[in-house]
Amino acid sequence: MTGNAVLVIADDLTGANATAAGFARDGLRAVTVGADQGAGVVAEFASRFDVVVVSTDARHANPADAAARVTETVRAGWPVKLVSNRIDSTLRGNVGATTEATLKAVAAESGRRAVALCMPAHPQAHRQTVEGAQLLDGVRLEDTELARDPRSPVHQSGIAEVLRHQADLRVTHLPLSLVTGPADAMRQAVREQLAGGADVIVADALTTDHLDRVARAAATAGDADTVWVSVDSGPGSVALASALGITRHAEGAPVLAVSGSATRLTREQLAKLCDELPVSVVRTVPGPEGPDVVPDVDATAAALDVALSTAGPDDVVLLATVLDEADVVDLDPGAAERIPAALARVVRRSLERHTVDGVFSTGGDITAALFAELAAHGLDVQEELVPLAVAGTFVGGPWAGLPVVTKGGLVGDADTTVACVQHLRRAAEASRRHVRTAQSRVSITTPIRRTT
Repeated sequence: MTGNAVLVIADDLTGANATAAGFARDGLRAVTVGADQGAGVVAEFASRFDVVVVSTDARHANPADAAARVTETVRAGWPVKLVSNRIDSTLRGNVGATTEATLKAVAAESGRRAVALCMPAHPQAHRQTVEGAQLLDGVRLEDTELARDPRSPVHQSGIAEVLRHQADLRVTHLPLSLVTGPADAMRQAVREQLAGGADVIVADALTTDHLDRVARAAATAGDADTVWVSVDSGPGSVALASALGITRHAEGAPVLAVSGSATRLTREQLAKLCDELPVSVVRTVPGPEGPDVVPDVDATAAALDVALSTAGPDDVVLLATVLDEADVVDLDPGAAERIPAALARVVRRSLERHTVDGVFSTGGDITAALFAELAAHGLDVQEELVPLAVAGTFVGGPWAGLPVVTKGGLVGDADTTVACVQHLRRAAEASRRHVRTAQSRVSITTPIRRTT
């Protein structure tokens, strides 16, 4: 399966946010998408984030509508490496309908057999699964106040019964005796249940370690014809993603440095950057006006795309108009005005297709052009690294929250650009541990959420 990492479909926004936070703690870039957003927004964010958590707001919808929202979301976010149906930890809502819809949609998109690993336990929130029943603080759900919930009363805690109430699914069970026993025995049990035609495997769990053990058993028991779908309350998805090798693979992305300055100090700083850090240099491609004047946006964007596609997470991709004295030319006012705008368009096109850990810009005109082209409302200033070199994050626009450092072309000393890029690395590492809020670039036409 190709594509980005994880698509989570939650039936309410609070559950979506909590699940996204769990993935963010494991180092993946997670974003939540509200039910009022269209399928185009889901597709766009799937190309920009490691984990997209979509709230369909379907907990209290009729089962058919809840299933339809799930199907639409899977289609919009595909392809991904893992799809999760995030259910309520107390089994309220359309658990069976959404699970069946998720399995059918994943099977249709992947062309493979989809099987659900159902781990609804949330140990840190005192939700446990024992003998296939969901407990709240050790009490069956039907014996708690949830039985009197005005919108979705819970009358039973048996997970298989809840699933079968809305769906025709073959449900099997991994008891606590297997979950806590030898790993080989649990793995063999999973293989036997798969061979027996299980649609859903429900696993007992009291602790997060139990969830991890179940996930590892499933990940190693499946075959090439089987694709796992997670059905859980949040932690199970994180455990299965890790077991499948998804969570820990996110090591970051390149830093993009953009220089529109021709000053001698800037040239010294860029030379020091190339000497001290792994840098892929992208030179602007001359446009029809002649060499070294206004860049050709299409050709330069293509070159930048190649560099970003091949760059590693520790690399810096440098887009520069001038690197040495031979590049310095006299510009007429018109060309001097058009160059920053052209560079900014190049950057926008590439950022629409590639993830970066941060953007460094040097030169006042290019910085202003970037803010305008990327539709940033401003900069959330965090600190001044050196006088007139400022670090922060974009405010507003499609790249809100992206770490940024800006400085003038005559600012700092020879080491300043290296220091700015290293600051971006540290900021990006911290940023990956937070759930993102982001603005889409597409118009919202048809929301996922429908009137029931």
